[in-house]
This record gives sequence, C-alpha cells and structure tokens, in this order.
Amino acid sequence: MLQIRDLIWGLLFIGCAAAIQVEITPPQGEISVGDSKFFICEVVGDAKDIDWYAPSGEKILPNRADIFVSRSDEATSTLTIYHATVDSAGIYKCVAKDGDKEAQATVQVKIFQKITFESAPNPQEFIEGDDADIVCDVVSSPPPTIIWKHKGSKIQPAKDVRFKIMDNGHLQIRSIKKTDEGTYTCEARVMARGEIDFKTMKVIVNVLPTIRVRHPGVNATADVGKSALLACDADGFPEPTVTWAHNGVVLEDGDKYNLNEDGSELLIKHVTKVDEGDYACIAKNKAGEKTEEVSLSVFVQPNITYLSNQTASEFDDQVILTCQASGDPTPTISWSFGNKVFTEGEQSLDRNVVVRSHARVSSLTLKNVQFTYAGQYLCTASNSIGQDARHMYLEVRYTPKILGSVTVYTWEGNPANISCEVEAHPGASVVWFRDGFQLPTANSTNMKIYNTPSVSYLEITPDSQNDFGSYNCTATNVMGSESKEFLLIQAEVPSSPVIQQVEPFSSTAVVKFEEPDSMGGVPIIKYRVEWRLPGQDWTGKEEDVEDDMTGITITNLKPETTYEVRMSAINGKGEGESSQASTFKTEPVHAMEGGSGMGTGAIVGILIVVFFLLLVGVDVTCYFLNKCGLLMCIAINFCGKAGPGAKSKDIEEGKAAFTKDECKEPIVEVRTEEENTPNQEGGGATEPNETTPLTEPDGKTVKDDNTKGEAEVKNATAEVKTVPNEAPQMNGNESKA
Repeated sequence: MLQIRDLIWGLLFIGCAAAIQVEITPPQGEISVGDSKFFICEVVGDAKDIDWYAPSGEKILPNRADIFVSRSDEATSTLTIYHATVDSAGIYKCVAKDGDKEAQATVQVKIFQKITFESAPNPQEFIEGDDADIVCDVVSSPPPTIIWKHKGSKIQPAKDVRFKIMDNGHLQIRSIKKTDEGTYTCEARVMARGEIDFKTMKVIVNVLPTIRVRHPGVNATADVGKSALLACDADGFPEPTVTWAHNGVVLEDGDKYNLNEDGSELLIKHVTKVDEGDYACIAKNKAGEKTEEVSLSVFVQPNITYLSNQTASEFDDQVILTCQASGDPTPTISWSFGNKVFTEGEQSLDRNVVVRSHARVSSLTLKNVQFTYAGQYLCTASNSIGQDARHMYLEVRYTPKILGSVTVYTWEGNPANISCEVEAHPGASVVWFRDGFQLPTANSTNMKIYNTPSVSYLEITPDSQNDFGSYNCTATNVMGSESKEFLLIQAEVPSSPVIQQVEPFSSTAVVKFEEPDSMGGVPIIKYRVEWRLPGQDWTGKEEDVEDDMTGITITNLKPETTYEVRMSAINGKGEGESSQASTFKTEPVHAMEGGSGMGTGAIVGILIVVFFLLLVGVDVTCYFLNKCGLLMCIAINFCGKAGPGAKSKDIEEGKAAFTKDECKEPIVEVRTEEENTPNQEGGGATEPNETTPLTEPDGKTVKDDNTKGEAEVKNATAEVKTVPNEAPQMNGNESKA
C-alpha cells in the first residue's frame, strides 16, 4: 500500500516538472468600498508572459488608474485594485504562457461596503411642537441594523409612541418637546462581520418666542413734555431679539425713541398726538417670530382756541358768546358768571339764558339784554385729562341807573352827605338840582359837591329849616339820562327804650330792654342806664351800642335792697327821654350749699399754716445740711450746742457766717427779716421785707396775699445766700439769732 502511494507522488512530480504552475496570493479577497488591495500571481516554471484578466474577460492593460498590473520579475506579477468600487467585484484570472505551455489561476474579489455615515449632522435643530426627523444616513453591505440611544439609554418606540425609527434609519419624534433636547447616538451594526460604528449628535429644540405685554394699552398726555413707556417681555429659545415698529417702520434708538439693552422697553419722548396708534413688539429667534401690539392712546389737555369779548346795548334782543376748545377726549365746555354756572340747555326760568354745544364749540346766548349782564364771563373746557379756562368780557351800554338811599337825616349845624350812586356805561355826568336850580348856587355856601367815578356826594350843613327838603340828582350819558329825588329830613332824638325785665343778683343786676320805636333818623350810638334807692339821686353809666345788644349790667349794688332803674337812648343829635322807672330788689348773699363752704378767714388761716410749715421745712433742711438757720441758733443758745465755726464780725448786725467743714466751700449767710441795711458787700440789693417772695427748694415762688399771715411769720423769715469763705470770723459766743 505504501509503495503504490509513493509511486503516484513520483509520477505527479515528474509531470509537474515538465508543466507550468500558477498560484495567486491571497487566494481570495474582500475589499471595502474605497479601500485598495493587491494580489500576487506566482508562476512555477518558465513563463514568457504573465497576464491578468478582469471579471469581464478583458485583459487588464498596464497604466489603468483604477487597476494596476506590474511584473516584479520573471516569475511574479502583481494586480493592484485602487479605491475599490462595487464594480470592482468579480473573478480575476492570472494566465502564464511559455510557447505552447499555458497555466492559469483565479481569485474571487468581493467588494463590500463597511459602515459609513453619509449624513449625520451635528447639531440638529428643531422647533418645539414640530415632528422632528433626526437624520442619520448609514450605508454598508449588507445594510446595517440601526439602534438609537438618548442619554445612554436605548430608545424603545414600543414604550413611547412619540418615537419611531424610520425605514431609512432616521429617528422621528412627534411633537418634540424642550425636554427631548440632548445628545442622541445613532449606532449601526453589521452582524455578518461583527462590525459596529456610531455617531453622536446634539439635538437642540428651539422654542418659538412668546410675548407678554405688560400693559396692552398705555395712556399718555400730549404736549406736556412727558414720555410714554411701552414694554413687552419675550421668552423663547434661543433668547429672542426684540424690535419695535410703528406704522410698518422699525424704530431705532435716537432722539425720539430710547430702547433698553434687550429691546423690551420702548421710551417715546415728548409725546404728541401724532404718536398715537399701535406699536408692534416683534420677538424673533431661530424658531420664528412673534408679534404683539401695544396701543398708545394720547390724550390732549383742553385748550381754548377761540374766545373774544363782546359788546351789546341794553334791551338788545340777544347777544351770543362763543367759546371753542380742542382736546382729546372732546372737552365739555361750561360757562360761569360770578357764582352762576351755565351748562348745556336752558339755564333760567325766563329762558333768557341758553347754552348750546356742538362738538368742540359752545355758545352762550343772552336774550333781552340787561345792564346786569355786563361783566366777566368764564369759559371752562374740561375732560378727563385736565381743564383750561379763559375769561371774556361782555360790555353792555346802558342809560344811567341811580342807586342809594333817598332819605337822609341830620340836624341844623350838622353836615350830611346825600349820596347819588350812579351805574352807567359809558360813564355819566351828574348834576344836582333844587327847585329847578343847579347846585351849588351863588347863595348856597353851606353846600359842596364831591364826585368820584361812581358816586356824587352833596354835602349840606343845614343853617335853617329851609335847608331841609327835596334835592334832585340827574345822571346823563350817550345812552340817555336818569333823575332821582332825595329828601333831607330834620333828625330827632330817639324815643325811650322799653325795659322788659331786670335780673337781680346780690350785688349786680342785668337790665333787659328793647330798642326805641324811633331812632330819630340817625343811628343810636349809646344807651344810658340810671339807678337809685327810692327817693335818692340817680347814679348812671353809658355804654356804646354793640351788635345784638339786649341788656346792660349794673354793679356795686347792695344785697337785699330795692332799687329803681330807668334807661334812655343817645344818637348824634342828643339824648332822648328816659323810660319809665322799673323797681327791683337785689338778692341776699347765699352761703355755699351743704355748709361745706369756707369763709375768707378760714382760707387765710389755711394759707398761714401752709406758709409756716414751708418755713419750718426750709429751716430743718438748713439745720441738717448746712448747720444753720433758726433751729441751729436755738440749739447753740439754749441747748449749749457748739457752733460749726467762728462767726464774722457782722454778727453784731444780725448776720452769722459759717464755714462748712473748714473747707473753701461757699459760706452760708443767714439774715433775719429785721435787717434793713444795705448789703455790706456792695451788692446794692435791699433786704427782704414783707412783700419779698420766698422760694421752695425747686425754685418755685410761694406767695401769700394775706398780709396778716405774713406779719405773724415775719420774724421767723430768713434769707439764705452765699458769701466768700474768706469773710472775717468771730467767736461763737457772739452769734445772734
């Protein structure tokens, strides 16, 4: 068996030695698209030609760009495939020839596509709410399996229906949210080769801007130099830019407008009416843009644009006053004259005043013109922003009107003024007449005329009864004339007042009375009241007249005494007759109720006791604090107590000086009230007497009005003052209380 096998191998070796053999290395090849690879064809035996053939059977010629053939030596040839494509796949054949001898070998070249990410943009941006298609285009042969991951976790569409892996490998997220933002991984796998590759990409979710207008409507006042602020706050991702537009024109920072840093606030300076309207707040980012409008309402304060003075004549049918005003809102126009206010419609019962308004114009119609219509009229235009008011003057031309009292009282020798008050427009001239003769006449030396712009005064000092009577005042202007008679009447003394009641008290009484029936033509200036004990002389007093005077008080009456009282009135001419005497009796002096009242003596006694206790308190304080005072004198003279120190030579004059603990502190000097000599130290002050007030320790003055109490404690009163402690000191036995 062994011999047969060896024989076969021997025969084969002999046959091969005679033939050509071809071998390709590597025997097979797999090339990824785009890669390059070479194959070596080795020939055993002599071979003159070695050629390579493409899968199409076409001989591969040298110098091709994609496939290159080169012969290294007599026995080898190399086939190089550059940047392989799918078309490069197939069976390549290497043929060796030597004359009639020929041998060949083949190699199968497989072209495969490795995992290649053709399109996987990073980052990928989407708008919130849209259906997002996250692109991941992968090619390979065979086609890969695509797996998506988010934040390291595999996305499982079965658990979240918003996620779906498309046939093309893309990841679809329906109604993408801001929370879906983050890093996504697109992983491709080829199971046949165990190949895996991945791409990470950032997914950004942009949020469409939202605008929150702070105030949808902004009000401003025009022409007052103020500014208006419009504001809107924009949110979104990325942060939106904010611009403003008005009437389609984008507004820029400048003299008229100011924008803050992020554009959220627009300041309109020096607002005028033309600035009114809608302003667009525009917020824009990658997700899009949003627009909201802010309305600016510009209000205008009222301004009266037309008002003029008017002239009319008395008894004209009517005069119309016109007032025109601008403003927004449209102002309401009203009229006023003095304290009267006129608004829309009929304004008087007689229908002589009518107000009519239309739009921005108001008219005030005054019918049947009277001279009282003349004067200053006020037109007021008002709206919710403010008001404007202007005056106009209505001039009414009318005949003179004479005013004033027609009756004047006086007496012989007393000058009196007859006043002729004239109202007229234009101004009037005034003339006085009596009995048809213009005054003053050559014989009327007791008459004088004084004129002012509105009043003419006729001053008369009656000499006799003939000067009393009628006087005529005539006023004339271009519109006509007016006359009026005035009477100068002889004045009389007033009649007597009427005593209604007397309210008596113990020492006073109030006399109640009524005014006299006749004043005598001139005002009462005083009342005289008189009283007496029956059968004795009258005692009286006069009191000036006061407003609403109904009573006079008489004083210094005796209790439980009967009096008579009477009254008279006094005017400029003199004193009138006295009234009938009225009798009254004063009241007795009543003690205080319950017997608890104290008499004057008791009050004085209490004050004396209080004063004495106060002096004792001061003396005790001086005794313990300064070793001085009345108690100290008693202790030294009667109890044998040693004095606090040597006394000065002034002791003989009623003065005692003591030093305190022999130190340099002030010395207390005690003086009795009996001393009346001047201060030896030249102070100039007189010594205290019975009218000198004492002081309590807190500085308050203690006063007692009762001289008797002061006399009782006079000898116990002391004055305390300080003197230099260098004062001469005397022997303690010489002290004098």
